[in-house]
Amino acid sequence: MAEISAFCGLRYNPTLVKKIEKVVCPPYDVISPEQQNKLHASSRDNFIRLILGKAKQSDTSRHNKYTRAGDFLKEAIRKKVFVCDSLPAIYLYEQEYRVAAQGYKRLGFIALLRLEPTGKGVVFPHEKTFCKPKQDRLSLLKATQANLCPIFGLYDADDAAVDARLRKHAKAKPLYDFFFEGIRNKLWKIEDREFIRGLTQAMADKQIFIADGHHRYEVASLYHRLARKRTVARSRSDYVMMYFCNLRNQGLRVLPTHRVVRNVSQEIISQLPALLENYFKLSPCANLPELLLQLKKRAGRRAFGLFLGANRFYLLDVRATPAKKKPVVSQGDYCYNNLDVVLLHSLVFSKLLKLKKQHHHDADIVYARDEKQAVSLVKSKKYQAAFFMNPPSPREISSIARCFKKMPHKSTYFYPKPVSGLVINMLKKELPVESRE
Repeated sequence: MAEISAFCGLRYNPTLVKKIEKVVCPPYDVISPEQQNKLHASSRDNFIRLILGKAKQSDTSRHNKYTRAGDFLKEAIRKKVFVCDSLPAIYLYEQEYRVAAQGYKRLGFIALLRLEPTGKGVVFPHEKTFCKPKQDRLSLLKATQANLCPIFGLYDADDAAVDARLRKHAKAKPLYDFFFEGIRNKLWKIEDREFIRGLTQAMADKQIFIADGHHRYEVASLYHRLARKRTVARSRSDYVMMYFCNLRNQGLRVLPTHRVVRNVSQEIISQLPALLENYFKLSPCANLPELLLQLKKRAGRRAFGLFLGANRFYLLDVRATPAKKKPVVSQGDYCYNNLDVVLLHSLVFSKLLKLKKQHHHDADIVYARDEKQAVSLVKSKKYQAAFFMNPPSPREISSIARCFKKMPHKSTYFYPKPVSGLVINMLKKELPVESRE
């Protein structure tokens, strides 16, 4: 069962930080080096100093960007830049945004989730994790002893037991109501015991699918195991902070992530249309807008787009009967193998382009969310081909997770990301100064 819990969140002190939008930042994994520099320069209290500090040439094992983050948090607590809410609460969080001129609202909540081994019936991942990012986040967790940003989790609820409770309390005046990078963010602090008890009960039978934060969930689990070696008593490390959203929420959007490749032999690139014809029907398109329009019409139908430079745009539809008489989709694990992104990586990248699997997430492939950027990279001659994708649906992602399968690297991009800096979950025993609002 999914065991959620309210907690006393550590937040920016509203008496010292008047404008929360001046100190919050995006999640660490979507911040470019240029944006990192800009955020560091924007405010001495910006949350970037916690989640993505700058490395220095003089860094050592005892003094580095992680220890500086820990020191920054301690000093900010001492100066009451951060203060702790006095009562356990669940924090409602709504983001209002636009995609392709259409408006959306996504309402969820931030609470603690009792850590469970993934794939055992409660928590399901869908992405493969890598050692370097995990070591990075573990070093930060050890230095700060805090969940700095919520993991993004999805639950599947077709009744109103959860969502109706959230909507009822979201009618009140929020703690925060601000715009950040064009997205409106609202946060409510709900301390009502009846609400907390009812939400806890309603979530007890839910499965949790990790949308974003796979590395941080594994790191939290490792940190918990290390803490358990020191004591068998229940501790705060038993839980991790998570932002929960209903899988069926109409405001839940997954955006596509396109692929641009290089270092493919010129012989293969010159023969690529012919090679693809064995498995796909290739339909030439006049330009990028036409290709993207046709691709969107084929959402969920195993199709993707291709740009080879010199205004050569193609729409690729999987043939029902491949020319080579070999099934494109194997019978086993159909829900996994039927995904267009899996076909792209397993068939096109591995078999046709001869890209080694270990290269599927390195510098030979750029993962681009901007279609024009992907085209520009090929036109620059630095890359050889761009592949355009439809995003998987939340339902497809949860089905993959239930099959205990891991999707290819950067298959999902849930939008928008929860803003970093709204609330912190401290893992230390001692509590900082409390606040009442």
